[in-house]
Amino acid sequence: MSTLANAMDVLKLIVRLRRDITMTDLVAELDYPKSSASRTLSLMAEHGFLERDAVTKAYRPGSVVMEASFHFRSSTTVSSLLEDALDALVADTGFTGYLDVLRGNESVVLQMRPGKHPLQVYTPPGTGGPAYGSSMGRALLSRLTDSEILELVGNAFDDARGLAPKTPKDLLKRIAQTRIEGVAESRGELVPHVAGISAAVLDSATGQIFGIGIAVPEQEVSDALFKRFAARVREAAFSVGKRVGDPYWLQFAG
Repeated sequence: MSTLANAMDVLKLIVRLRRDITMTDLVAELDYPKSSASRTLSLMAEHGFLERDAVTKAYRPGSVVMEASFHFRSSTTVSSLLEDALDALVADTGFTGYLDVLRGNESVVLQMRPGKHPLQVYTPPGTGGPAYGSSMGRALLSRLTDSEILELVGNAFDDARGLAPKTPKDLLKRIAQTRIEGVAESRGELVPHVAGISAAVLDSATGQIFGIGIAVPEQEVSDALFKRFAARVREAAFSVGKRVGDPYWLQFAG
């Protein structure tokens, strides 16, 4: 295996374990021989890709990696990455795509991208709706703790439509499923006969949570196609989340 491939494996291991690593980690996690593990870490430290703690002797990302990361963060925003992901998502599915944020207990549209399918769902930027009552809102809520969700939403379920949760218990059950699957789904809730599939990404630098998803005329989508779209939305959020260091996506098992 090449030195470059080894270095990539080591950096990915640091991301996965989310801590400094040692030669023992390379042997246990990557199945490297001790001699290869020691040589790889030494070479990476020598060229600035890693630095070694003087006390613990463990390795962490070095100056080269940190400077590259700083450049990426200073020249790229999470929202711009999500906009690119949204454009690709809309092009792939053909349906309207959205970026939302959580404001109070509402999910509010930041960006809308119409697709090419003859049937589209139009909800212009600035439009808000109760977060509990849509896939986008529940995706955003899923990044909060249960106590934060209950405090935010309270018992305001009087306007629950269709299959939307109608009690705090129902909401938390749906949220728990969203955390497991990585996506939230809705069918005929906020808007009748419209299905939604959404996921969320946290900007670790600012704490802002963004939602990304699509809205689909319910009658146009079979269960199999809906499942494919869900995987595509999850993939979009996962790809951006990993790039920006979102803890949820870094440890997401799928």
